[in-house]
Amino acid sequence: MVRRPRFEVIPLPGIEDEVLQHLPAGATVTVTASPRRGLGPTLELATRLALRGVDAVPHLAARQVTGTTELRGILRDLDAAGVAEVFVVGGDLAEPVGEFTGALELLQAMDSIGHELTVGIAGYPETHPLIVDDVAVQAMWDKQAHAAYIVSQMAFEARVVLEWVRRLRRRGIVLPVLVGIAGPVGTTRLLRVGTRVGVGDSLRVLRKHRGMLRHLPGAWTPGHLLDELDPAFADPGYGLAGLHVYTFNALPETARWWQQTIAGQAGWAVDGGPVDHTPGR
Repeated sequence: MVRRPRFEVIPLPGIEDEVLQHLPAGATVTVTASPRRGLGPTLELATRLALRGVDAVPHLAARQVTGTTELRGILRDLDAAGVAEVFVVGGDLAEPVGEFTGALELLQAMDSIGHELTVGIAGYPETHPLIVDDVAVQAMWDKQAHAAYIVSQMAFEARVVLEWVRRLRRRGIVLPVLVGIAGPVGTTRLLRVGTRVGVGDSLRVLRKHRGMLRHLPGAWTPGHLLDELDPAFADPGYGLAGLHVYTFNALPETARWWQQTIAGQAGWAVDGGPVDHTPGR
């Protein structure tokens, strides 16, 4: 199985130029949705990146979509911009702004409207505070008919990720999994940016591991975690399709880490230089 990296960014000022300057050509860039900022910044950044030749994937948070009319407009605009993929989550608003209370309802509405997008859904190796584990696994079973892959929430322990993947496979969930990891970033920045933006599930995981992160010597790097995951990437039974890197917008550090430790290794699909952002490419 070819492993493909994805780099998640937060739609904050200046990040568009950072993506174009630092991330490798051919990389997929996902744009997270914050309950504090709404879907607007997410969709705007994803559209701008797509128009500049980036494989951009906006996160669609179901609870932030007002209804079918808005959803139809979102799908139309994404198609016009050349966006080919979306990542659908429930969202973290306490109360939905419209008719969609969860990801499954949004996925069903998308199918009813009609679209040609590749769709990803979220999975939670660590217990989600709002969802009972068995319910979360059943929800992925229900959603897999509408999706092409699962992205796991950011994790810091390989054991937790692999036990969760084995559980999915036992339940008959066969979608490929992209493993979510925090990229190389200073621990102070990681905790500060996560807290300031309120990036939903990622923030909860950071808070859970706050003590461990504060004791790191200045920065978190995922090397040890990837070493532990590597045998599972080589085992087709796990169905691990790649990495989803939570960058927290530390793109220079992420790019250096990628080039120095991952690019060029057997099995990885992206090893180029900065993104070619020539319009129309």
